[in-house]
Amino acid sequence: MKINTQRLWNHIMELGRIGRNGDGSVTRFPFTAQDRAAEELIRRYMEEAGLSVETDAAGNLIGRWMPDAPAESREPVITGSHYDTVLQGGKFDGCLGLLGAIEAVQTLREGGYVPGCPVWVVGFKDEEGNRFGYGMIGSKAICGKVLPEGLASEDGDGVSLRDAMRSYGLSPEELDTCRVDRIKAMLELHIEQGQVLEKGGCQIGVVEGIAGLERYTVTIAGSSAHAGATPMSGRSDPVPAMSRWILRVTELARARKDCVATVGRIEVRPGTCNIICGEARFSLDIRSVRDEDIRDVMGEMERFEATLEEQEHVRITRALDQSLPGTVCDEELKKRMEEICDRNSYSRCRIMSGAGHDSMNFGGLCPVSMIFVPSQGGYSHRKEEYTLPEDCGAGAQVLMEMIRETAACKEYL
Repeated sequence: MKINTQRLWNHIMELGRIGRNGDGSVTRFPFTAQDRAAEELIRRYMEEAGLSVETDAAGNLIGRWMPDAPAESREPVITGSHYDTVLQGGKFDGCLGLLGAIEAVQTLREGGYVPGCPVWVVGFKDEEGNRFGYGMIGSKAICGKVLPEGLASEDGDGVSLRDAMRSYGLSPEELDTCRVDRIKAMLELHIEQGQVLEKGGCQIGVVEGIAGLERYTVTIAGSSAHAGATPMSGRSDPVPAMSRWILRVTELARARKDCVATVGRIEVRPGTCNIICGEARFSLDIRSVRDEDIRDVMGEMERFEATLEEQEHVRITRALDQSLPGTVCDEELKKRMEEICDRNSYSRCRIMSGAGHDSMNFGGLCPVSMIFVPSQGGYSHRKEEYTLPEDCGAGAQVLMEMIRETAACKEYL
């Protein structure tokens, strides 16, 4: 059985026209008219693939194959991805994984394959979190991980996530009904969003794991004073302390494999060239597949902060804004993916996902597997985002064969 690459490509291009901006980028935020139009189109694709389609209380679009399976084989293999975009994003992020899953199931059905357990194709709602700042509401609901404070998150117009869901016709107070307690496996296809595969000449990335992350707001308070009249020895300047802090966390992350630390936002006050700053505030985004790396780095930084406070005469506070544990992909599923690649003569390599994905919420609940395909130029979250048709088809082919083997019998191994 071979994926219909042209059909998949046509679906990607058609969906990419919903929310298209004048510059060619795509903006498709959750619980909007564009979201509704995309949902209706995806529902049609699912129905054409022979799936029984419904929407749950979180807004997830779920296409079920074998919805009436006997009780002893009701643990589903779940596959899919999201179809919302960032502001001025592209056509492929998330959408390839969802449309590739639909294509995979349609190919299997057309080939006469009958699964030994249910297969669900899920279009997850609001993975990006661009509108409300609380992402992955759909996959979190299925995995029972929605936090009440997340529903209170507001967009730029002061509309809460909870109210937007209600206006869209959903039932945020019934999110418990979305939870699925027993899952055979979660399989997700996605573009890489970086250049590792492209530079390595690999068509398929066998994802080792999805990095967990912690995000902090760090505040260093000093004492504002005149830039010319205050000697260096008498200063309480948060900027040198901030510089040393950033250099230290960078060194610690660099010393650990696949650990990354990013300071993406810096604010200083009062922010005038002839005044010593009184306060520096900045963000930290630290990620690793190994949660212990993050714990070790931040523990080391806590000890370093004590030294900085004494040497630079400042006060340092750190607030945790977000925490997501890392997910290690299932080793047996990784080996199976490699065998499929070899069988199809696809070049492959193992790769870590530094970006978060819906699959990470399934960690600890069931075996997780992710398939990456190259992003041309490493572009993602922008209009230039592009993956070659043949790479889209190869990723969907691997996903199709993963579904075929994982759903073949009562035990996936």
